[in-house]
Amino acid sequence: MTARGRAYYYWNPGRGTAREGDRLRLPNADTQPAAFWREVERRQQAMPVANPIGSVSDLVSRYRASEDFVGLAEKTQSTYGVHLDRFARHDAWGLLSARDLTPAGVLAARDAARETPVMANQMLAVGRTVWDWAIPLDLVDANPFDKVKPLAVPDRGHVPWPSWAVDAVIEQAPGDLVRMVQLGLMTCQRESDLVRFGPQHRERNGLWCRPQKTRRRRRAFFIPLVAGDALELDRWPSEPVIFINPRFKAPVSRTSDEIYLFSPRGAAYNPESLRSRWGRWLDTEDGKVLCERWRAWLAECVARYDWEIDPEDVRGPTIHGLRGSGILLRVSSGYDTDQIANDIGMSRPMVDHYLRFKDQMEVAVGGRERLRLVGDGSGTLRKV
Repeated sequence: MTARGRAYYYWNPGRGTAREGDRLRLPNADTQPAAFWREVERRQQAMPVANPIGSVSDLVSRYRASEDFVGLAEKTQSTYGVHLDRFARHDAWGLLSARDLTPAGVLAARDAARETPVMANQMLAVGRTVWDWAIPLDLVDANPFDKVKPLAVPDRGHVPWPSWAVDAVIEQAPGDLVRMVQLGLMTCQRESDLVRFGPQHRERNGLWCRPQKTRRRRRAFFIPLVAGDALELDRWPSEPVIFINPRFKAPVSRTSDEIYLFSPRGAAYNPESLRSRWGRWLDTEDGKVLCERWRAWLAECVARYDWEIDPEDVRGPTIHGLRGSGILLRVSSGYDTDQIANDIGMSRPMVDHYLRFKDQMEVAVGGRERLRLVGDGSGTLRKV
């Protein structure tokens, strides 16, 4: 810095950042150049290397540059990044040798995050992935995350729909949401894929799907459908959905030969707008009645079957819950776990996750026929 025409020199590592250190006076570079450079060199050698080779921060940098990380979906990269940043921090594990991280150290990090168990478990999963990636490259010797169990976290919001919930939506919800339920039961896919399905994905007796969440690491797969469901989809491009709303001067009739799920304006939904659409219907009188019955039913199931679900935290049936209902429908039709996993592109452990409900709830078997009656071309008016 310069003051009153004189130059002053300071050592100020990390200036302007959260890691800024103390400002220390250096010899004057103009009058004492040799002393100035000796002091700079001494302090540089004393500073820790940003990413010492073999350290956790070095491991994180290597993993971020790897094909395994680059190939992840953008949202997954962002999620991983939160934990990778924490691993690499110099006031955490950053300067520690990656080979020296122990299960005790991981356990301490998990327990420090007990107030946010979902994030703590996510941290364990990310760490397990990174260290598994590093072992074959001889960057670490073992995976300390394997020895640490995740925290117990109650299920929240992804309970499969029982038959009465499906029937209630079929009878009372707008046509676009009825289609959403039917498509969810048919395909067992996430919202991000339901909103993308259209006639271009139809072939023979099923649908092609390349999941949006995992598309960077997997190809499209074929979802076989029962004959009735396949015929129902073939009717949708020419069958109008009628929207009624006090804001409209008259009922609005829409069709689309490009997409199965669309708004009153004929525009395709995205995952967020579809969830908002569903949430707005749950705020209607019919939706509130459904949610009230749902919470009472869930509380009964928690008491009777010891489900680890807090009914106070679950507002009502979720779109994601249709995945589980679709799986249970396939089980009721005689499909085994491996066939279901293959047909809907889901891992066997995830299918088993939903199968824990199969002996404890009536699935929406009867709802399949009810759904077809809704789409019979009669032009029944439904409220938005």
